[in-house]
Amino acid sequence: MPVDSDREFHALVLSMKIIDPEFARSLASSLATSPQAVIALLNGVVMSLAGVRTVTWLAVAPDRSVTHRIGTSDPHNFPIGGFDPIDDSPWNRRILMEQRPVVGDTPEQMMAFIPETDQLVAMGYGATLCAPIIIGGDVRGVLCALGDAGILTPALLDDIDSLLPIAALVFTFDGISAR
Repeated sequence: MPVDSDREFHALVLSMKIIDPEFARSLASSLATSPQAVIALLNGVVMSLAGVRTVTWLAVAPDRSVTHRIGTSDPHNFPIGGFDPIDDSPWNRRILMEQRPVVGDTPEQMMAFIPETDQLVAMGYGATLCAPIIIGGDVRGVLCALGDAGILTPALLDDIDSLLPIAALVFTFDGISAR
């Protein structure tokens, strides 16, 4: 949120909510451990949001040739690993070029960006959010949340958007984006 004056800045600071101390301790402990520990902590936060059933994390390879899954709340259906090429598909254009989220709150909306929509619907999903994690002007990764159709309310989108700066910490670990 751009701030135009010192007065607006001070009003913004005074209205801020301080991060929950218990969460801050858990985050500090996770950061001292591994990127997987941070992902597990944040998976729990995202999955506590109404209707979210699964969370996956994608990293963009340093050469920007592929994305690959580095984290998941459901390793059976969404295992770590695997690669998707970065091409001119609608999903890649939206996430990597436009640096905007893919918001599919219905299977029809998902189909505009996600070729595997039929498989996701068969697994019981009707909504998908893929939010780019941007550091220094580059998309370093993507946080994806899946659930039932209709869950992607403005409040849920705001909640996930507010987590993205914390999620960016995953991509500060050396080698996290390497294939």
